[in-house]
Amino acid sequence: MRLGGLETSVMEMPRVKDLTILELIDHGGCGRVYRALDGAGALRALKVFDDEAVSRSLLGAMTRRLQSGAWPAGVLPVLSADFEGVPAFRVSPWVADQSADGAWVPRTLQHRLADHPGEDSWKIVKSLARALSEMHRRRVSHGNLKPGNVLLGGESGGDETEVLLTDWALGNMPGVRQFQFTDALLYQPPEQLRSPRGYLEEEGYRWDVYAFGVLAFRILTGVFPRCHATFGRVAPPPGVTRCEGMRADMRKIAENLEACAAPLWPDEAGNPLEEGYRKWIDGCLSIDPMLRPATMVELVSGFEAVESEAAAESGRQSLIAQQRRADRRLWVSWFGFGAAAAVVLVFAGLWRFTGTQLAAERTKRKEEARAFRDVAEKDLLARTSAESRAASAEQKLAYERELGLARLEASRLIGDRLFAWAMEKGHRRIPPLDGRELRLKRLERYFEDFLTRTANIDSLADERARARLQLSEISLAAGDEPAATRRLGEALQAWAGLPMDADLKFRIATNSLLLALLRQTRADSGTESAFHSARKAFGEVPRADVDEERMDQLLAILDFHEAKLLAARGQDTKALEQLMRATQTLNRISDQRPDAVVLRSELAACYLSSATILEGIGSLGDAREVRSLAAAELARLLKEKPGDPQLRLELAGCYGAMAEAAVLSGDVTGAESLTSESLKLLDAFLLEQPEHGEALARKAAQLGLRAGIQRDRGMTGEAMAGFDEGIRMLAALHASAPDNAMVSYRLALLWWQKGRMLGMGGRRADEITLLGKARDLLGRLESATAVSGPRPEQLQRSGAYLLGDLGHAFQLADRKEDAARTFSDAAALWEGLLGSRPQSEEYSEGLTWCRQRMDDLK
Repeated sequence: MRLGGLETSVMEMPRVKDLTILELIDHGGCGRVYRALDGAGALRALKVFDDEAVSRSLLGAMTRRLQSGAWPAGVLPVLSADFEGVPAFRVSPWVADQSADGAWVPRTLQHRLADHPGEDSWKIVKSLARALSEMHRRRVSHGNLKPGNVLLGGESGGDETEVLLTDWALGNMPGVRQFQFTDALLYQPPEQLRSPRGYLEEEGYRWDVYAFGVLAFRILTGVFPRCHATFGRVAPPPGVTRCEGMRADMRKIAENLEACAAPLWPDEAGNPLEEGYRKWIDGCLSIDPMLRPATMVELVSGFEAVESEAAAESGRQSLIAQQRRADRRLWVSWFGFGAAAAVVLVFAGLWRFTGTQLAAERTKRKEEARAFRDVAEKDLLARTSAESRAASAEQKLAYERELGLARLEASRLIGDRLFAWAMEKGHRRIPPLDGRELRLKRLERYFEDFLTRTANIDSLADERARARLQLSEISLAAGDEPAATRRLGEALQAWAGLPMDADLKFRIATNSLLLALLRQTRADSGTESAFHSARKAFGEVPRADVDEERMDQLLAILDFHEAKLLAARGQDTKALEQLMRATQTLNRISDQRPDAVVLRSELAACYLSSATILEGIGSLGDAREVRSLAAAELARLLKEKPGDPQLRLELAGCYGAMAEAAVLSGDVTGAESLTSESLKLLDAFLLEQPEHGEALARKAAQLGLRAGIQRDRGMTGEAMAGFDEGIRMLAALHASAPDNAMVSYRLALLWWQKGRMLGMGGRRADEITLLGKARDLLGRLESATAVSGPRPEQLQRSGAYLLGDLGHAFQLADRKEDAARTFSDAAALWEGLLGSRPQSEEYSEGLTWCRQRMDDLK
């Protein structure tokens, strides 16, 4: 069986093109590792990933970033990979040694932990820092650091203090649906343990900084910096890859880490250089991520500054010792010269003049040597001081620059969140704001004033573009479609020449979808093109760098609303396909997000829209089944939020639609039960909101449905009372809101049903009057362009049936001309409907019935 680039079978080893698989070496939480040979006979490692335990898109994106150009030093290269196939796999160099008994042992730090702390510990720590720094330069954070993912000695097994990092973007990552305990959790900071989704928001760099601090502390001291008593028991011992059967409560681990005091080193630093290194590692171990170095690039720069300062101090001490040795040699020389002078004075008085001259010369040389020594010492001190100040200033400047960038990014993030809060009420995590319209106007004035004041400042181009985007979002929130269209276009034009990250592209795509939905509510002619633009914008968002589940949810919403547009145009097959795709997506993610209530509400809406289309194409049984699924979702929502009146109203409407479908299919008993449930929910709702128009309209429709069942059972008095009560309620609503298409449609249906009942009682004139009123009202609805309400096809279908009943009433009243004209109108409607659905038996039978009636009148 071939799956993507990988072939597997139940009984055989995997097969990859140009690779010969030798044996299974290891299996873990993310997949299996095999030893293999390539075409040139070189050993390779094949890793086959478990699809549930990895995020394919994230893994592929991070690998592509690393391999752009040459592979960074300190990172194990990927020779080939297929992250799109099923299953995904990766091929890398083989880094392992064969033991005396023939077993292969990976050259990982996990297998060398027993050697630490030791004389090479600091070398490994610095090599690890450099490797992580190179990853961060490529905009990739590892996120899964542990001793087992640190290979020693390179591919050739040379210097065992040089490291190669592997298995990045695995384990506790966003998008992973199945996660098993690994010792990587013992090196992760609290914020990663609580929410791995932060990896997509660039938080992974500080996660790596913390993990490096923990691993470095353990290499240098042999213990974990925090919670060692617990971590030491669950961590795999040296030489063992992992501990089986472990379970982890990541939130509890995070709480325990936060409760621990700052780590203390077990002994004093051996020298100033080691003391400087330790201060940087202490910074890495801070629980507050903002107090850690922003990236490993900053930490490596800090290490280098410590080394420069220590080298400068060592050079200064060396020069001072050299000067002291020179002074000692000079003193010895002077002593020899003194002894020689004494001998000369004793044995050769004649040499007195020469000795005096020699003493003067020596005095002069001594003064010159002293002067030279003073100048050299001053120059040395000045140069050493200048170099120290320069290194310190450069380090401080680099730190302040990194801190400034981090604070700017944090400020932007806080600003965006506050902006979102100010835009709308009901944010999940913060209390609602009031005075929405006034708030939007103030925000609008603020950003317009900012654009005016910064019109000529080129350095603020990105901030101006951001302000234009926020202005478009204000217009969207206010429902101002023309302004939102214009401002979103201006924002896109402003960002055209500027770099856009994944979050910004996602934000623009979301705004494009909101604009399309706004246009749809206003029946705008540009709605279709707006949906196409939104879909194109989502296509430009790199899925690996954003919240994939949120993106899938928005795409499902796009499919759902675009399907409604297609259904309104009669493209039911395509609309149903999109609705099924949206339903599958929402079903998949509804149990994986904290806002599942919102998702299930959208899922129920998809079901109801699908049911409407299925009814339209004559699949009544399927429509009823889909409505049952919608009712189940709404009932589940009502259990989670029993006090939500809107959910009760939606569930009542769902039961009512199911009751109508049951009547059409002949299930009178089921219809009676469903309409009773609907009326019970509506009565409870109207006790709280007695003037709610939609609830009153739905209750009136259900009263009419129940009256029809009572009429068929011979309960004429109860049936007539039900029709009259429903008509009274709908007539009052129609008078206050004559443009409400659904209220008008339901009123026409009740007039129609009451008229037929009057005709059965012999009151033919009253029947014709009510059927005529119903037909006139349906005709007005057909000619109107309502944004909501029954579909045109539904109106034509109801009108065709109504004209048939009206023609029959004329025929029974012996008004043959009126009957012939009415039957002809009904036949014309059936012909139009049959033209749109040539295979519909219902439409064909309706047309045949009307033509037979016309023939009977001749």
